[in-house]
Amino acid sequence: MNIKALAKRLCRLDYEAIEAEVAGFDDAVLLVLLDSSSRKVGDTAAELLCSRGKAKVVVAALLASEIRTKLGRIRAMSVLGHFGKRVPRGAEAYLRLIEEKSATVVYDALFGLVFLQDEANIPMIEAARRRSRAGPKADGYFEKALTAIHAKDPFIFSPGYRDAHDVWGLDKERFGNRVG
Repeated sequence: MNIKALAKRLCRLDYEAIEAEVAGFDDAVLLVLLDSSSRKVGDTAAELLCSRGKAKVVVAALLASEIRTKLGRIRAMSVLGHFGKRVPRGAEAYLRLIEEKSATVVYDALFGLVFLQDEANIPMIEAARRRSRAGPKADGYFEKALTAIHAKDPFIFSPGYRDAHDVWGLDKERFGNRVG
């Protein structure tokens, strides 16, 4: 199957038609479609991976560097964020992605690490911050992430976020209406 030709053809369709067409595709094709420059195609692929519960497949693809574009990595982290703490090896994928050159990818990966609230990740985050090639914007993200993990308060990093489905397993008493 020629994925580039497929993606080009799909991007001319509306969301409903894209979903109908790609619904029968296997996970490997959906992973490739995450890299599509078309918002409709890439986001539809991400949504299908979510609905199929394929977080493990997405993590494996990230760790194998099979998702090649910034947009693809952002969509992949969106899939992981949908499942929160329930993603085996999620931290490993996030730790790899904080090494990226894109400040947006770094932010999304740090978001996952912050909401995992695992202090064992602090040394790796600090090391990635020292090596960072993502620019001054990312430097601020690293600082805020480390502050949030040390304070055990992920909302320092993302004050407007609400964990509506309690995917991160946060303390409901402490964080009130921000969880559940």
